[in-house]
Amino acid sequence: MEILLLGSGPVTSRLNLALNDHGHRVAAQLATFTAQHLELFDCRAVLAISPECSVTTEALVQAAGQGKFLFVIAGASDGLAAWAAGSGVPAYAFPPTDLETDRLLADLRRAETGGLSAGDQYRRTVLGGDLAARLESGMAIRKIAVTSPKGGTGKTTTAVNLALAFALSGVSTYLVDADANAGSIQYHLRLRRANATLIGLLRRELGRGGSTGSLDGLRVKPGDVRVERGGPLATVAAGAAYLEAFTPLDGLPTLKVLPGLITDDLADEALQDEGRIAAVLAGLYEAGVGAGGVVIMDVGINPAHIVHRAALRLAEGIAIVIKPEIPDLAETRRWIDRMLASLAGVAGREAAFEFIGNRVKLCYNQVLGAGFKAAHRTLQDALRDDDIPLKLAPNGVLPLVEPHLAIEAVNSDRVQDVLIWRYQREKPEELKAYAEALLGFGSHFVPAVREGAIRAGLIEGSNGHRPGGLFKRWRR
Repeated sequence: MEILLLGSGPVTSRLNLALNDHGHRVAAQLATFTAQHLELFDCRAVLAISPECSVTTEALVQAAGQGKFLFVIAGASDGLAAWAAGSGVPAYAFPPTDLETDRLLADLRRAETGGLSAGDQYRRTVLGGDLAARLESGMAIRKIAVTSPKGGTGKTTTAVNLALAFALSGVSTYLVDADANAGSIQYHLRLRRANATLIGLLRRELGRGGSTGSLDGLRVKPGDVRVERGGPLATVAAGAAYLEAFTPLDGLPTLKVLPGLITDDLADEALQDEGRIAAVLAGLYEAGVGAGGVVIMDVGINPAHIVHRAALRLAEGIAIVIKPEIPDLAETRRWIDRMLASLAGVAGREAAFEFIGNRVKLCYNQVLGAGFKAAHRTLQDALRDDDIPLKLAPNGVLPLVEPHLAIEAVNSDRVQDVLIWRYQREKPEELKAYAEALLGFGSHFVPAVREGAIRAGLIEGSNGHRPGGLFKRWRR
């Protein structure tokens, strides 16, 4: 593993030799460390020997925010040792004994092989252990499908920004492109490589053969989305395989991505077996939730499509993104009709109404002023005229974004220009209302997300400032 070593004394020099002897590479050895050094040196971990270096907790927090593993060597009365203990950062006594050095080397190996989570360090250092625990335990809805009744509503943009908002706020987030109409998440997030794709997973399972819908012990009956489990060991193995399919996003350890159904063959055999498709999507949902996170699936516009149907039925919450315009309202009315018909054929009409009423969260996008209110009344009137007794509320109202910011969000070569990430980075006044509205919508799924966003510096608190104690400076 590549390590940024902070220190300039004899203990640091001995550790430099020990790290090299155990196969690690020291990217640089610095006596003083600031966040700017992260742009100069490629590393996966930062090891600070407190009495022999000058470092601030703020710089270490920023390193954790970029997905770096943190390790601290400090004396018992050292302020950095107290900070590390409170933040859950691995800490070792100074000067380290042979036993302490062995423990450090073992922890470095665990980090290298996946035994330590960079996302956990991000949450604990950026948010603090108390809020990190509340975020993880207080998620109301963990399996989220984002869909739309027609193209051009900003569905994928909303899914990507919602996933980034969760991840930047400390929530472990797994984003899946389940749009069978050829999704574009990989372009929004500037992914140049991927561990796997959704179509790749489906083809792999098709190649395994065996009973319809089997997936490492997960079995789904044709035409059904109820997942039967083959046993605890099979379930654990399947979950690990699904987690490995996700690609971590560079610079944000709390977000992992699975690109989608990239295929030119509309009759691809992997897209025909509903049982197997449901098993794969159920496995992805359950793996992310089992890892303590939220899973967001960007789903296509056709609720009757074999992939979309499975993703929607397995979801605990369905975000429908529309613009407050007549074509969108008409297609939303039609989408609900089709969804009700699809569900009623399996579970009956009453169960279909209950499913949609309990799960659907309506999000108006690209809203200018209060005009969406009249649009929403029009939608409610149309549903009533169709004898559809659904009381859909506008759970999210995302304002129209300045065109130059929207264009740069998708056309620049930096993923940090995506709207919500850009707001965290630069705080342009034009994006303030959008950031607040997006987090308000996200609160329907993770109630504490706004508190996490404030603690992480994504948005400002009620007094216009971030909590004062988080970035207390420490120097030697």
